[in-house]
Order: sequence, then C-alpha cells, then structure tokens
Amino acid sequence: MKSKAKVVVVGGGVVGVSALYHLAKKGWADVVLVERKELTSGSTWHAAGLLPLFNMSYSVGQLHKYAVDLYKKLEEETGKNVGFSVVSNIRLASTKDRMDEYHQYAGVAKTIGVDVKFLTPQQVKEIWPLCHTDDLVGAIQHPEDGYIQPADLTQALATGARNMGAEIYRNTTVLAMKQTKDGWIVETDKGSIECEHVISCSGNFARQTGEMVGLDIPVIPVEHQYIVTEPHPEIQKRKKEGLPEMGVLRDSDSRWYMREEAGGLILGPYEDGAPACYVEGPSKDSEYELFQEDLDRLAPHIEGAIHRVPAFGEVGVKKV
Repeated sequence: MKSKAKVVVVGGGVVGVSALYHLAKKGWADVVLVERKELTSGSTWHAAGLLPLFNMSYSVGQLHKYAVDLYKKLEEETGKNVGFSVVSNIRLASTKDRMDEYHQYAGVAKTIGVDVKFLTPQQVKEIWPLCHTDDLVGAIQHPEDGYIQPADLTQALATGARNMGAEIYRNTTVLAMKQTKDGWIVETDKGSIECEHVISCSGNFARQTGEMVGLDIPVIPVEHQYIVTEPHPEIQKRKKEGLPEMGVLRDSDSRWYMREEAGGLILGPYEDGAPACYVEGPSKDSEYELFQEDLDRLAPHIEGAIHRVPAFGEVGVKKV
C-alpha cells in the first residue's frame, strides 16, 4: 500500500469510486481509495438505481444531465457493462397544481438541454397500458432517462479509475485521521497514508468518519423499503411480443416509483417518518446488510399503487 498520495477517498460505494474516477480523469492520478470491506458493500449494492433527470435546480439538473451522458460513454471507455436501461421516466400529475409545477420545470429543463415531453392521459395509457389514467390530468416524460445497476456502474468506474493510475485498497479499515501542517495522515489497519486531501464518502459511517476529525455531521440514514412482485402474465406477454419495457413510472402525489423487474413490478414508496437507522453507526462487521421488512408501514402507498396500477395487486410479493 502507498504511504503517500495526493488524495485519499474513504469509502468504496458508488459515490466514493465516482470521486476517485473523476479526480483521475482530471489528471490527479496519484489518488487512492480505501474501503473497509468490498466495493458496493454498503448501501450501493441494493439501491434501486433510478436516474431522475427531473430537478427544479439548474445546477443539480446539470449534474443529472452529465451523469446520464457519462453512463452512455463509460461502457465504451472501460469495456464494463454499466447496466444502463434507457426506458424513459414518466411523472404523473393528478392535479392541476402538479401540472403547473411540471410546466415551471420544463423551463429549467430547456435551459439545460434536457428533453421533456408533455403527455395526455391517453398517451400515458399507450406507453403504460397497465396504468389507470381516468383521473389523471397528464404527465411528463424524459425519453433519455431510465435506471442503472449501481453495482455494475461502481465496478466500471473502478476500472476506469485504475486504468488512469488510481489505486483501490479493499478490506482496509480507516482507524483515524490526523491533520498535519501539510495535509493529513490517514491511519488504517494496513498502514498509514500521508496525503494533501481527504474525501469522506463513507455513507452510513459518515458520522463516525466525521468524529475522527472533530466534526458532528448532522445526517442520519433512514430505512427505505421496496417491494418486488412475482412475474405478471401481461408483462411476460409484452416481453414475448418484443414490446419495449414500460419505463419508470412516478406518482408525485402518492410518492412512489414503479418499474418492471424480472417480468414483475418493483414499487418503491417514499414514506413519511421513515425510521432512522445506524444512529450510532453500523457495526464494524456490517456488510451487504438488509433490514426486516415492515409492510404495514407502507399500506397507504401500496393502496395508492394498486389504484394506479391494478396489476400490482394481482400477483404475489416476491421479496421486500
């Protein structure tokens, strides 16, 4: 392991590996990443991988646009499949106020150069035949949007970073970080690294990493659930007929997303008051960890999803 580097990135999820890749891309090849377990073993490995181009902020919208463009080029650059499914993203509007918000957003999107299409309820039905559209005002669609496989993306970014001279140390735990007059010393269980800069991308360990340098980071993770159903005959039929995937469906008013998954459907609700987790940080052995499901908490979202997509309630639950 190197004893000196320009930058040390702490954390080998998609954010940390992306930081490493982009530093190397900008010409800082003397950069290293330290990960306590395996790459993606935190929250990255089971993330849903959605890529919402929709954003009311001009600057954040630019970041989303850059990311979508990057994912299209990354496979060619690294030879690694990033699992990018460009299936479009449809945001439903059940009220006039929501549609007004979409019109306001369209102005932001136009200045960024993001393609947005306005859809009537009938057009939504044509694209998403399983969707109940009678009570919709309309929707917007991002044709260039979709979803990605976060673990595949991380490995592609890691390959790209290594190809440009960056180094990645897996199964290496950061024990402490000390500031010096010239920068930092990052102490690990495999030795110490002197560096000019440290970038903390430690995810669920963010508070513990912050404490190492005297920072109280005001962020707590919360539990997010998603439900995957058994295959549905209508979706399987569409696949056999060679019809395109129906894309990511988002109900902004009921606050959930839905898309196809292995012939069935995946539903990800955004619940109010989701329980905090890892308040004191994960255990030192935490790796590829999941929580016990609690479907009762999601009942209102599930009911809303069944109203909008009745097929969701017609098949069993495969996993939560």
